[in-house]
Amino acid sequence: MKSLAFSLTVVCLLAVCLVHAQPQQRAITGDFRMESDLNGQEIVSILSLWGGKDGQLNGEWISYWGVWQLRDIKQSGNSLTFTQLGRFGDTDFTASFAGSMKAGVIEGTITSDAGELKTRGARIGRAPQAAGTWQITTKAGQREYTSTLMIAASDGKLTGSWQSGMGEHTISNVEFSQGKLTFDRTSRIQDRQWESAFEGTIQGHVLTGTFKSERGESAAEGKRLGAAAIGRWDLEIASESGMRKQLLRVNPDLSGMFGPVAIEKIAVEEDRISFATEVSFGEQKYELALSGTIAGNKLTGELTSSRGSRQVEGTKRQAARGQRQEAVKPAVRAPDVIYVPTPQEVVDRMLELARVTKDDVVYDLGCGDGRIVVTAAKKYGCKGIGYDINPVRVRESRQNVRENNVGDLVRIEQEDIFTLDLSGASVITLYLLPDLNVKLIPQLEKLKDGSRIVSHDFDMRGVIPDKVVTIKDEEDVYGDHTIYLWTTPLKRTTAANEQE
Repeated sequence: MKSLAFSLTVVCLLAVCLVHAQPQQRAITGDFRMESDLNGQEIVSILSLWGGKDGQLNGEWISYWGVWQLRDIKQSGNSLTFTQLGRFGDTDFTASFAGSMKAGVIEGTITSDAGELKTRGARIGRAPQAAGTWQITTKAGQREYTSTLMIAASDGKLTGSWQSGMGEHTISNVEFSQGKLTFDRTSRIQDRQWESAFEGTIQGHVLTGTFKSERGESAAEGKRLGAAAIGRWDLEIASESGMRKQLLRVNPDLSGMFGPVAIEKIAVEEDRISFATEVSFGEQKYELALSGTIAGNKLTGELTSSRGSRQVEGTKRQAARGQRQEAVKPAVRAPDVIYVPTPQEVVDRMLELARVTKDDVVYDLGCGDGRIVVTAAKKYGCKGIGYDINPVRVRESRQNVRENNVGDLVRIEQEDIFTLDLSGASVITLYLLPDLNVKLIPQLEKLKDGSRIVSHDFDMRGVIPDKVVTIKDEEDVYGDHTIYLWTTPLKRTTAANEQE
């Protein structure tokens, strides 16, 4: 028992390194599969490294026993050193690492009061953004067809397959670069066969593009299945010695990792998530399974193994390690209006009055905290873009999008709304001022016929509304709320009307 306790203590000290990079040095980032030989047994852990502010790097060591943060990280040339303070059960420990990185491999020695242990690891490849299963809707004339596109990555190459209720289809020449996805498709229905080429873009968990063939063009749009689960989850697992931290990573293709344990397939159905895998520790093997429920950025469930069942609570990280954060720029000028949020009741009525459906694209000009486009996505399943010039509002909106798990449908852009091309929208929402609404008229007149514009409280002088609705609100200090609806092409008033 004493030998086993000593061995476990040494293993838990494998809190390998991050790099405090000098400005001229290239930062070491990514995930590394670290291997150590402990009394003839291979111990596997994951070293995760990512960039932080001012060129600083951060990291964590993920083992069978939990997750520890790294401290006091330094890099000089190829040499790496660090110090880590950790906790295993009721025991605090300190360890130091000294080693190097050469040809993409980190190796060195962990030193502590318990002794020394050598460790070595190579970088783990990440699943490309295009990988996964996509539910595709293709529009051909007045008809829509639903199919399933599956993209897999192996040895740096992408392959695809296409499942449809109509005919047989073969996918080839799959390429993905800088957000653009292309592939060729051979289709056969009965005795007819034809070739088509797809070109599209991926933003988050949404794929949009076009099939081109000798028959013409067909628009296609897809949503990634299991999107709510994809990312990294910080878990807290109840144990006899208190709460234990662990990390669950769900890849775009729904493979993943629970701590250092690879998971071939994670099942995601609506708000349910589950997996079952086998864990090997030396010559010992045991089953491990998780079953839980996802609600926004929260996960609750139960972890089951040969040792019994444990309650699990998890929180989704705002962004996976290594992913680029959206930039927020300083405001180029002062906002045109002060920020007053639209009451949720008014938001719901605005979208209802605009007859929003899943096929619409909603632009909210001056989006504030993003509640209108978030509500549209959650209630109708449509796409939305929120625009605001104020960096504070942009941050709030993006946080709202993350917390409501609608990043596959909604994005927030920091822009001056009077410089925008609005032609991509079918619904525009406004809570500005009357003169600002008028200033937008030249842009609004370029919308497609049948597009809807709804404004909270403020009219648009010179344009006749289709409907005006009043919502009584005795509790609001601003009084009742008025909603104006216009449909393109806009109906302009005459000079006589305006004088009246």
